[in-house]
Amino acid sequence: MKKIKIITQPVTLIICFLLILISGEHLGGFYLLYILLGLPHGEIHSVLAAAGIGILIFNQIKYKNESNYLVAPLLNISGLLLLILSLFLFFHNDRNHYNYSTFYQTVPLIIFGLFNLLAIVFLLTNLSKIKLRQIAT
Repeated sequence: MKKIKIITQPVTLIICFLLILISGEHLGGFYLLYILLGLPHGEIHSVLAAAGIGILIFNQIKYKNESNYLVAPLLNISGLLLLILSLFLFFHNDRNHYNYSTFYQTVPLIIFGLFNLLAIVFLLTNLSKIKLRQIAT
């Protein structure tokens, strides 16, 4: 049961998100680097990632995963969707396919798959909290 609690924590999801390996033609690194490089220029993927991380951290501090509030799982889901949208736009806006080798190398694919797995479990957990909350009322 403790493993499920660790997997469904927003902090675990954020750490995995920031440590996604991006492999470029000349320069690669963690997704955190690309977010930090894009923030001063107002890149949409960086802004969405920062907003998603901010929502998840705010929700963790404010509601502490309490099941008494319906807004807590909704904020978790919205933060997760912003993280996913950030990754999608990062690769979609790459017109020169500079970072597409991320999808051909083993280690970046494993980390990307781990993030996907954590995101699915996180989403299902929060959807079940919403469903349980609706049944309780």
